This record gives sequence, C-alpha cells and structure tokens, in this order.
Amino acid sequence: VGSDDPVRLHDEARANAAETLFNMACSDISETTDRMANHAGLLECLAVVLRGEHTGLEVKMYCSATLRRMAELIRHPMIAQGALLSALVKAATWTSTDCIAEAFRAQASEAENCVIMAHHHGLLNALSRLALTGGDDADVDKVRRAAVGAIELMSRQDEARALLAHNEGIIMALTKASYGDEGSLRDESLTRQSMLSEMDEATFDQSYGRLEGDEEEASVQSRRIQLALKNLVSAM
Repeated sequence: VGSDDPVRLHDEARANAAETLFNMACSDISETTDRMANHAGLLECLAVVLRGEHTGLEVKMYCSATLRRMAELIRHPMIAQGALLSALVKAATWTSTDCIAEAFRAQASEAENCVIMAHHHGLLNALSRLALTGGDDADVDKVRRAAVGAIELMSRQDEARALLAHNEGIIMALTKASYGDEGSLRDESLTRQSMLSEMDEATFDQSYGRLEGDEEEASVQSRRIQLALKNLVSAM
C-alpha cells in the first residue's frame, strides 16, 4: 500500500491491499482490529499514502476510510491513540472525502478524548484547516461541517476549551461557521466584548452552509456552534 511508485505499475495491487486493510478494519473480531491498531507504522503509513503524489484515487479512498474506521475504534486509554492522532494530523490534507474530518469528529465524540486531542501537537491547526477548507461543492461542505462538529464537541470540555480559545484558526473556523461568508471579516473586526454582546443578541437561527435533511436538526447544530464560539471567546 505504501509503495509510492512514480510509474504506477502496481496500482491494482495497491488498491487490492488497501481494500483488504479496510475490510479488516470493519471486522467484528476485536482481536483483528486491536492488532491493526497496535501494528507499528500502519496508521502512519495510511496517512503518508494520502499525501503521495503518485498514488491512485482508489487507494487513497480506502486508506482514508480505514483511518476513519480506526478512529471509531481507538479510544483513551489505548496505547494506539497517540499514533492515531499523529496519523490524522498528517492526513488532514485529504479533503476529497470527509473521512479524515469525520475521524476527528469520531474521536471528539468521546469526552475523555477531547483534552488529549487538544494537547496533541499540531492537531488544532490541522482541524481548523479542515474546517476552513475552501470550495462550494457538497463534498467540501461535508468536510467543513464534520471538522466544525469536532471542534464543537471538544469545546464542551473545560480543559480543552482553554486550549481551543487560544488557537486563531479554531476561532476563525467557528466564527465563519456561525456567521457564514461574513465570518472571516467579523473575527478580525470584532473585539472580544463586542463579539460576546452580538452573540447574546443573536437568534441562533442561521445554519452552517446548505445543510441537507431536517431543518430543525440543522438549527440545533447552528445553536451549538454559536454557543461553542461564545464559550471560547469567554475563555480567552
């Protein structure tokens, strides 16, 4: 899988290997997934493949999906969590699918993971870049929403919130998610006090991007994002 071949003579073999790893990650046998999680270099290898210049799309899609699946399985205090978070940071350049952003959200869905994530080197910067991914198509919007969702989940934990509040990219991402296209301007022009005042007066009726599905669910998520932003600004 990790053989970056400029001539791409082995694309089919690499795709087959990547598919096999994904199928193994989806196994219901915990011994199988535990061995994968603890296999030295495997998670990093998957991340490196996503950055390869000579790797086919099919291989990358299987590798990103495998990392997402492993993020759903690996939890604190598993030894493999550090390797997983490092791999996700390295893989955060992948935005062709929402797998890496969803992997971050899967990790953040467990409260005990959030502080560890906030402390992990480079993670907040990587997550904020995913949340600020440019583009208007639906796939990119899924990446942004998943990344913002991970930030919102992390902001619920007091210790993690203090670290999030001092990351410029995180604040910018939540501001943009809260205020749409005007967000990138607002976070520069509003003072801490004026931002808090404006959020107190907000009706929280905006949604982030064009959300599909139930409008009420979108509205709830929008409220959570704005509340997260308010809490982070308060923690500055």
